[in-house]
Amino acid sequence: MSLAVSSVLEKISRVAIYAVIVLLFAWPCVASEKYMVLCYHDIPVKASDSMDVAQHIFVNHLEYLKSNGYTIINPDDIMAAQKGIKPLPEKAVLLTFDDAYISFYQFVYPILKLYGYSAVLSVVCSWIEKKPEYVGNKDLMSWKQIKEMAESGRVYIASHSNDSHKGLTYNPAGNTEPAMSTFAYSQEEKRYETDKEFRNRIKSDLEKSIYKIKEVTGTRPWILTWPYGEYNLLGVDEGQKLGFKIFLTLESKMSTVQDLSAVNRNIITKPMGYSEFAAKIKEKFKDEGNNRAVQIDLDMIVNPESFEESDHNLGIVIERLMALGVDTVILQAFCDRKGTGNISSVYFSNNALPVEMDFLSHAVNRIRIRGMKVYVWMPVLSYELPDKVLNESLKVKEFRDNQIKSTSSWYRRLSPFEEKNLTFVKSLYRDLAANVRFDGILFQDDAYLTDLEDFHPSALKVFKKRYGVELGQDNLKDDQIRQQWTQLKTDTIDTFIRQLMVTVKEYRPLVETARNIYSIVLLNPDAREWFCQDFESYLKQYDYTVIMAYPQMEGLQDFGAIKSWLAELISRVDKHHALDKVIFKVQSYDWKNNRPVNDAILTKELRFLVSSGGKNLAYYPDNVFQNQPKMECMSSIISTRTLPREWLPK
Repeated sequence: MSLAVSSVLEKISRVAIYAVIVLLFAWPCVASEKYMVLCYHDIPVKASDSMDVAQHIFVNHLEYLKSNGYTIINPDDIMAAQKGIKPLPEKAVLLTFDDAYISFYQFVYPILKLYGYSAVLSVVCSWIEKKPEYVGNKDLMSWKQIKEMAESGRVYIASHSNDSHKGLTYNPAGNTEPAMSTFAYSQEEKRYETDKEFRNRIKSDLEKSIYKIKEVTGTRPWILTWPYGEYNLLGVDEGQKLGFKIFLTLESKMSTVQDLSAVNRNIITKPMGYSEFAAKIKEKFKDEGNNRAVQIDLDMIVNPESFEESDHNLGIVIERLMALGVDTVILQAFCDRKGTGNISSVYFSNNALPVEMDFLSHAVNRIRIRGMKVYVWMPVLSYELPDKVLNESLKVKEFRDNQIKSTSSWYRRLSPFEEKNLTFVKSLYRDLAANVRFDGILFQDDAYLTDLEDFHPSALKVFKKRYGVELGQDNLKDDQIRQQWTQLKTDTIDTFIRQLMVTVKEYRPLVETARNIYSIVLLNPDAREWFCQDFESYLKQYDYTVIMAYPQMEGLQDFGAIKSWLAELISRVDKHHALDKVIFKVQSYDWKNNRPVNDAILTKELRFLVSSGGKNLAYYPDNVFQNQPKMECMSSIISTRTLPREWLPK
């Protein structure tokens, strides 16, 4: 046993050790399908960076788990539970350690033997061969040491890639993102990797890691740990073809035996002492934070003629966001400089629409590295296709002036009933997800159909097929037919968006989803027919529902009236027990009267939402160049910093 291990164990009472051993064996093993995975990195004598956990702290963590009835399991236990051979105990924990630091061999491995525990060790093969400069001054293990531990049967060696624990250039600006989830951008060829090229690169890297680990340990690895926890479903598919059975991510939550293609892991870091560790374990690493978001128009930032000016503007915006203290930025992915709401170009590389400037991925990268989440904000239906004749034929149709014509709404949407439209929009979303690394996606409020829409031929065919009735203006007076018509349109929009979500999650499996909803849909039962939006279906389908709580759009100016209106909105949400899943987005600009909303009124609105139980807040728009709304007013309420006690619910 090393001196480091001995010095730590001297501090642990023999009586305490005896007591926790008794507790371990006395704890009833209740069957469970859920388990917790902990992710450690370096375990040095003294922690030196944020990912380190000092040795005495690590032992305290083990002592907490042992004395509180947690059972340390291994990957074979998980496989057995998935196959129904033997269930997991109720309080099951899997220990994992990334990067093969020497501290694992010198300290953790002896501790595991002492406690009778197993663990997963994730190895970047090329690092063992030759440590790269970006690893820093930390020492890594040798293959001989890895072989010794693998042969013990106590340490499961996982592939952490061969040489992909690094960043790759992923856009024209030269930003880098994790190699195993990034479609590389070639500066020489001025293009992005294809799906086939991405798959071949991932396959080649994993094959090399498999060969090396099997050569050293004699056992083919069947656990794959994604570097940085980043992956996509193309990579998972390639890994499964090569025989990997368990795929480890870095999503902070519990895991289940049903899905081993994305096993969540909770990172344990330097500041997490005994008390914080205990609290996190008890709460199962739930994120109790409240979202504070600002929605930003990229049109305001980008000058299509100058990347340098655009980048300078972006820097100014980011500094404002940092000063505001928000944790989430909702960023426009499309170009709408004329404010028509109908989109004919975007800010990312794609094969469906013209590119105003390939700037979105750069903006997202710069914001994310400052510690904020980024949701990209995208239309669902309001696109203008380059082919004008085709474009008109695919639009939503309405019954107007005793004729069926293209919609007269502000949003000139594509019909969600037409298969060509789904193919077009899916192609756009595919390129967005493949070429931009974002945390979430907000679906625009253009996903609606009025009570007189959609009379597109494709829609009429679907209605007749489902209900056996030819739809016309006359029979829409029948309540039953009108209800069927509303339900069909609502379902069709929901299905359309679900398919976009499937497309996005093939490339960004961990993204959160949100969708705008008009406040009147919650406040007036008849409005469901007017917009074909349903709050309950939103709650089931999306991580967040973004309520456009725009009182000025309703003609309300006096705060007394605004307060009553917001109170009713919160009450409707609370009846669904949905405050956790709703983001209240208020307007900072009065579009009806073409002027900014008064800062005092805006601040009162946000404070009232918080004091009434609103947990997630956002506002739109933000104008950094005119300081609207005033940062000195907004930072105290929109910041994620602790809120003043007097603002909290009594």
